[in-house]
Amino acid sequence: MLKLSRRQLLKTSAISTALFSVPTPLMAATRSKLVVPPLVEVRRGRPIILTMEEMGYRLDGEHQVSVWGFNGNYLGPTIKIKSGSFAKLNYHNNLPQHVSLSIQGLQASGELFGGAARVLKKGESWAPIVPINQPAATCWYRSATLANSAYQTYRGLVGMWLIEDEHSVKSALPRKYGVDDIPLILQDMEFNREGLQLFKQNQPHFVGNRLLVNGLEAPYLDVPRGWVRLRLLNASLARAYELRLDNDQDITVIAKDLGFLPQGKEVKSFILAPGERTEILVNLSEGGNVSLISGHKRGIFDKVKQIFSADGELVENTVLELRPQGDFSAFAQKMAVSFETDAVSMRKAVVAGEREFVLDVSNGLINQKRFDPRRVDVVAKQGSVERWIINASLPVGFTIQGAKFIIESDEKGVPEESELAWKDTVWVRGKTQILVRFDQPSSNTYPFIFGASNLMLADMGCIGTMIVQ
Repeated sequence: MLKLSRRQLLKTSAISTALFSVPTPLMAATRSKLVVPPLVEVRRGRPIILTMEEMGYRLDGEHQVSVWGFNGNYLGPTIKIKSGSFAKLNYHNNLPQHVSLSIQGLQASGELFGGAARVLKKGESWAPIVPINQPAATCWYRSATLANSAYQTYRGLVGMWLIEDEHSVKSALPRKYGVDDIPLILQDMEFNREGLQLFKQNQPHFVGNRLLVNGLEAPYLDVPRGWVRLRLLNASLARAYELRLDNDQDITVIAKDLGFLPQGKEVKSFILAPGERTEILVNLSEGGNVSLISGHKRGIFDKVKQIFSADGELVENTVLELRPQGDFSAFAQKMAVSFETDAVSMRKAVVAGEREFVLDVSNGLINQKRFDPRRVDVVAKQGSVERWIINASLPVGFTIQGAKFIIESDEKGVPEESELAWKDTVWVRGKTQILVRFDQPSSNTYPFIFGASNLMLADMGCIGTMIVQ
């Protein structure tokens, strides 16, 4: 039960009165317009320049504070590249700390992947040329610095990678970046009175009470009437989100992490684990404004309560308000939601071996061991498929670099074929079995990492090293 002091009670009453006196449409009118990260579309060998640096930004909407980002912006630009081409990367570190970056979901060798083993000191650069040979996917780049990835990602070292292929380019899906194809980076944070980010290292969890989307709280976006495509990335350190529309409208899930589903799936809500990506379609052919929210729709009493809650609940649970523009459509346009994917064929793959991992979420351990960079935890054969059985003491995200998998079974049972997609991150609630395919090589010098996608746990040592030969 919520307990308040006399002073807090008086303050609550005052705010309650103010909230009740403000019409809902007027409250919605105070929202900020969504900021869409700049797009870097890679064509004809255009280099991808990513300079990490410090800048000023109003994270809480009021106070100018110091944040981190890329190329002078909070967060990084969205990189868009077509499969079959080369990414000419150019990283430069202008920050006061050593930084390692990884592109989660990128199917490349350990030497080109980046990750914890590729450390950039202040003033250093790295310019790999990475072949892109994988189906259409929504990936993301972030800090992967050992024992410091949570803090650096939290400060703003986050961005999206969009990989297109010949099938995705020819599809009827919305593809106008920032218009009807919208990237959404979700981060939960906590601020002090001056608007500075609060953070505690060496903790197994972090949940903030403010939800930012592309660096703004509860923004809106004017979109053309019809179908809208949202590419969602959970860049929060530990929090998972249950996402739905506030009018209880169906959402069509079309892709997860590393590829499309065979068939779009209509759902009322879905879970987005830390580090996980999901693509959805929303039909705005008819009706008015609709909001994507985390959790359940709140009434005015819920909003008052959350202002003074100290239990990690979000003050505002609106992710994005969509405001369709244009006339109603007399006939709602049909959208083709069948896609080509070889993920389903993994069910018939020859399994070379089986491994079991138990994640101790309270203490940051895998199989009772803490991460040691001198120890190799997994050696897999390139081109092989293994069954990994993952258990966790509490619900937690699990992720793997340089490889991909399908979910064989989880707490809900065996998924239908129409629900199978290539993934690199999964929300583990109880026993989860995945079939992992190892297509990319890694070495002792440049290994891949697997383990908790909760970056607080990862920094505590709830990760392991993997060599693929």
